[in-house]
Amino acid sequence: MLVKSIRTAVILLSLLFILIVAIAVFYLSLREHESLYSRYVQSDLTALSENMANDLVPLVNKPDHAFDIKKLLLSLDPYPHVRAAAIYDANWRQQELYLGQASIDADKRVHQPDMSAVASLGEGIHKQGDDLISIQLIGDPGYLNGYLVIVNDLQGPLTDSTHNLFLHVLPAALVLLLLVALAYYFIGNWWLSPLTRLSLFAQQVEKTKDYSLELPEAGQFEVAALTDNINAMMRVIREESEVNAEYVTLLEERRAEMEYMANYDVLTGLANRSRFRKLVDAAMARLDEHHRHVAIMYVDLDGFKVVNDALGHEVGDRLLELVAQRLQAIVPEDSTISRHGGDEFLVMIENCPDRSKLESLADMMVMGLMQKYLISTWEVRVSASIGIATTFDSGADGRNLIRNADVAMFNAKSLGKSRYCFFSSEMMIRHQRRLDIANFIEAGLKDGEFTVFYQQKNRADGSRVGAEALVRWNSKQLGFVSPAEFIPIAEQSGKISEITQWVVERVCADCRDVFQYVPGPFRVSINLSANDLKKFHMIGFIKGAFIKYGLPRGLVEFEVTEYSYLDNLDVANRFFREITAMGCKVSLDDFGTGYSSLSYLTKIPIDVIKIDKQFVDNIGLSPRDDALVVTIIDMARRLGMDLCAEGVETAEQCQFLHRHGCETFQGYLFHKPMTLADFRVVLGADGQKPA
Repeated sequence: MLVKSIRTAVILLSLLFILIVAIAVFYLSLREHESLYSRYVQSDLTALSENMANDLVPLVNKPDHAFDIKKLLLSLDPYPHVRAAAIYDANWRQQELYLGQASIDADKRVHQPDMSAVASLGEGIHKQGDDLISIQLIGDPGYLNGYLVIVNDLQGPLTDSTHNLFLHVLPAALVLLLLVALAYYFIGNWWLSPLTRLSLFAQQVEKTKDYSLELPEAGQFEVAALTDNINAMMRVIREESEVNAEYVTLLEERRAEMEYMANYDVLTGLANRSRFRKLVDAAMARLDEHHRHVAIMYVDLDGFKVVNDALGHEVGDRLLELVAQRLQAIVPEDSTISRHGGDEFLVMIENCPDRSKLESLADMMVMGLMQKYLISTWEVRVSASIGIATTFDSGADGRNLIRNADVAMFNAKSLGKSRYCFFSSEMMIRHQRRLDIANFIEAGLKDGEFTVFYQQKNRADGSRVGAEALVRWNSKQLGFVSPAEFIPIAEQSGKISEITQWVVERVCADCRDVFQYVPGPFRVSINLSANDLKKFHMIGFIKGAFIKYGLPRGLVEFEVTEYSYLDNLDVANRFFREITAMGCKVSLDDFGTGYSSLSYLTKIPIDVIKIDKQFVDNIGLSPRDDALVVTIIDMARRLGMDLCAEGVETAEQCQFLHRHGCETFQGYLFHKPMTLADFRVVLGADGQKPA
């Protein structure tokens, strides 16, 4: 494109307009010149023809006038534009004819104009083609002597006049037009040159990205205002750029933080689960290349939850930081450590040593993590259970390797914690059984595979005071599944509350049909898990079941283990305050087997303490074991709580407990757990609805 600036475009456009205006003016002037010249010629021809017509009046009446008339017509020779002149009588018969200079062309040839139709034109001036024809009367109209006709060339002299006008006017007009154009160019360039500076300034800013530049004040009118506006805009852009730069810096910092959070654990600084998984997959992809094996060690802290609940989350977080530091100090430098979540850690050893070295490393980790931790004023102790899986005995898949290490860790915990265990195929079989149990629980409840058994509670004299509801499961797919096996799995999978609700529903129906007719004090106890206490809807479900089956107050008792109660003391207290308001007793099961402090007994609304079977089994084995049972009994009596000993299997155990103040017993010495139908036989008439 030839025009590259608005300044050039404006100047060229203005000059074009000036040229168009000049041409228009010149054209209109020519037209006006032609009009004026034509009127002048007509006026001159009219005067000439009138004078000659007057001069012809005495001549046409004079005898032998031919010579005089010719002489008069020859007087037209000085008029170069007269083509011809003719004299006609009153009847339009031609008397004389004169051919002027305009009838002779450049080759000296004579061209007589056609005058045959002049008689029809009438008196006056007429334009015919390129000629003017003047017709005048000779004499007065009343004494008409004839007609004078003069044919005058109009176009020739008009063309000559126009040509002369061009020769005289056009050079001066062109010079004037050029001077105006130059003046306009320089003035316009002076006014519009700041626009060029603005364009160059914009290009400079675009190249340098320097928003601190400013334009000097220049130009007139809007250009000056535009300069000020651009400088103001540059100041705003500079300020915004500074703010944006701060935002970009902040965003970069946030991006780095987000990237760190996406790959590392914020608390310990170790790789998180996502990054660890990627590193494991990368290591597994290099197995064939380096001909090495990979080992995964799954570390789970034992007793961390107790520390976290008892001493607070700040102490718990600090404990996790110290555990991470110890792991980093123990494992080889080229290992990768990850916090898998909660109190679980994963260690990947890419260049896996032989089994004996792995065992030595696992021993060091178990022993190292077992040592006490000094946190603020506390001396904290935890242990660790470790599961180990290697590509020697696992498939070359990162997910399976981590899963196998998890299975091995679970096996280590089941063997007593604070130890390590290598993965084996037998563990996977047991793991698969746990998965099957978890998956079949819901279907078992729907298909009626669960049953409630009842174990009677007696006094020393054999009289019954109640029964404990115990759930049993005979699965179509798995066969008989022990409560000791499926209840922990149901708790871990979150399905224990479904079982509890089914038991509550079943027991309430049995109480309505059987147990409410047993005379004397008789309570049926139902076990609750820690998950049940946390379910906000469980209280509403229990109340609804009591109303549905119309149970009297005091017929149902709820048992909760020491661990599940103390797992969340505030929630458990609120739960049992509502249970107590419904007339139900609360029994603390497995007392003394957990990690609790005896001070909790003064803070929880417990009505009954159940002496765990492991204490009952040790009666008579040593004075220390006997003293422990006696202490539990004495403490409960002093706190105003009832006692129930479970797992009583011999008369000696019953006598010892009764002698020291325990009044209620539960165990094989009296009755084994039995179905409702069998229990109704034991109850006899006591379990029958009155007629």
